[in-house]
Amino acid sequence: MSLRAHIYHTGFWTISGTFALLGTPTLLARDRGPVTGWLHAYTRAMRAWLKTCGVEVEYRGLEHLPEGPAVFAAKHQSYADGILHVAHKRDLAYVIGDHMLKFPLIGTYLERAEAVVVDDAAGKRAGDALETAIARLKAQQRDILIFPEGGMAPVGGKKRYRRGVHRLASALERPVVPVATNLGCFWPRQEWRLHPGRAVIEYLPPLTPVEDRNHFRTLLERTIESRTRALEAEAHAAGRRKG
Repeated sequence: MSLRAHIYHTGFWTISGTFALLGTPTLLARDRGPVTGWLHAYTRAMRAWLKTCGVEVEYRGLEHLPEGPAVFAAKHQSYADGILHVAHKRDLAYVIGDHMLKFPLIGTYLERAEAVVVDDAAGKRAGDALETAIARLKAQQRDILIFPEGGMAPVGGKKRYRRGVHRLASALERPVVPVATNLGCFWPRQEWRLHPGRAVIEYLPPLTPVEDRNHFRTLLERTIESRTRALEAEAHAAGRRKG
């Protein structure tokens, strides 16, 4: 297990560093196209490396994806969550915490890809950032990826669900696609270990943001958490341990 983890993480940082350096010319482009294309290529390479090291990713519920743009509200329990979402959908507008801008080059790539950057403190500035993003996203036909909990939760657990999903979906008049996962059973949050097996990212039937945001938040939380628990049980039954 330790050897597998060392091999994976060595490859992870090697691939990340190589793509970060070789992709710098895309940062000079006038629009986000070249940058998002390069990030898509990077995330697909990382998905392939994850599979090489024993963790294959299955995307379920594809029949639930709307024809038009949507807000994807995803469970977050591993560092690979965002990577695997971008690997599946190329031109995502992802909502990220401002801590991501502190990483050399990564922050520049994310800004050029027009990521929605919010204050990690989730105070008034976070709401202001969403309002600014909404004005821009209204003119774009891009799917949006947001983690409702605002950060990684442990396998079997959750954090407080925030209001950003309802705010985005209501303002943009777009459906919300809840996304469950058991990826944390295979690459646990903030840990070195890597467990081989088949991880699942599952798209659930879309929800329409109702006027009562608290009711909607409760419904969204119940939908994501119940299906995530089922996927975790599926992983454990196949022999995977909790992160």
